Amino acid sequence: MDRRELVAGAARASDLTQRQMGQALDALLDAIGEALASGEAVVISSFGRFEVREYPGRKLRRFDGPGHYTVADRRVPVFKSSAALRRRLRGES
Repeated sequence: MDRRELVAGAARASDLTQRQMGQALDALLDAIGEALASGEAVVISSFGRFEVREYPGRKLRRFDGPGHYTVADRRVPVFKSSAALRRRLRGES
C-alpha cells in the first residue's frame, strides 16, 4: 500500500475528502517527525511506539581490502508494535 492508497482508504472510512485526509496525514507525519527529531517517543495505543535510538560510532574492518573504516555516531528511527497489533496480525482477536 502506498501513500495514495492509504489516503483513499482512510477517506472512504471517514467523513473526510481525499484532499482533507491527505492534509491530515501530512500534519500527522510532520508532528511525529518533529517529536522524534526532538528526542521524544511517540506512542499510539493499540498500534505501537516510534522512537529514536542512538548508535555509537565504531571502527569496522574492510572486506574489500586491508584496513579499517569508521562509522559515525547515528540516530535511527525504530518502531515497536503493540501487543494488540501483533495479536491482530496473527489473526487472534
